[in-house]
Amino acid sequence: SFEKFRLDLYSDQYDAKYRSSPRELMRATYRMAQNYAQSFPADGQSLVFSGATGLGKTFLSACIARTVADRGYSVVYDTAMQLFAAFEEDKFRPQPDAARTEDVFACDLLIIDDLGTEMTTQFTVSVLYQLLNTRLMEKKPVILSTNLTPGELASRYSPQIASRILGTYRLCQFCGDDIRFKIK
Repeated sequence: SFEKFRLDLYSDQYDAKYRSSPRELMRATYRMAQNYAQSFPADGQSLVFSGATGLGKTFLSACIARTVADRGYSVVYDTAMQLFAAFEEDKFRPQPDAARTEDVFACDLLIIDDLGTEMTTQFTVSVLYQLLNTRLMEKKPVILSTNLTPGELASRYSPQIASRILGTYRLCQFCGDDIRFKIK
């Protein structure tokens, strides 16, 4: 839940790269995530959480998922690897059960965690394009979390995918040191 998010795990030391401290940047990201969940579906805005490993991207996207679902909206939350595996099963299984992949298109909010950890193939790029484009055209929001930088997203996926993500999603940059080590 949002109440368990700990800003004290982020440094309050100024970082010239971000023109702020990690704590201040994460405070703004935290507030934006809370507002997003409370005002969902507001304007159908999609988000991309970008940053290194262990900075809270998965945690905050799960907080949004819980709040949005508790408010009565349908949410599909999956890792990129599991999501693409489900599409692959449906595509190549003799008698597919397409219910899971149909939910990905139909749900009110789709959250794809760890984008960039999957094996990138023509198939996964095709599925990702179909998902993002369909949901964009239907004004259904998506939240992506990734360790990839915007530049890496553009080089890893097609220009069409990069354009949709970088041109229409709100970029939420996560920074700081891996908080998993601080919790331990």
